[in-house]
Amino acid sequence: MTLDLKPFTKLLKQKDLKKAREWLEQNKGGLNLADESGRGYLLALQGMISALEAGGELSVMKRVVNGGYGQEQIEKLIHDTEGGLSLKFRPRDEQGFDTAWIEVLREFSAENE
Repeated sequence: MTLDLKPFTKLLKQKDLKKAREWLEQNKGGLNLADESGRGYLLALQGMISALEAGGELSVMKRVVNGGYGQEQIEKLIHDTEGGLSLKFRPRDEQGFDTAWIEVLREFSAENE
């Protein structure tokens, strides 16, 4: 996709969800929302914020943000998501959704190195 997710990821890590939502609103113009892939990508980013707002301890995003996943576990999440992304029959919105997750997880992974 076309978004630099470093600021978004930093805001998630800081649990500044209001600013993360504002950042997303300001930057979603960089996505092609006429395409299903772009809509899936946006949906994933919105869902990450919502998962942190909801406070569910079992959400993947909450565990990533709170350090519940180590470097190896984040790398496995990336690898598993990439595996699903490579399946040609996957709908475009799911491909966009998975792409957003991969990009955000890579940012978290880079911060842990």
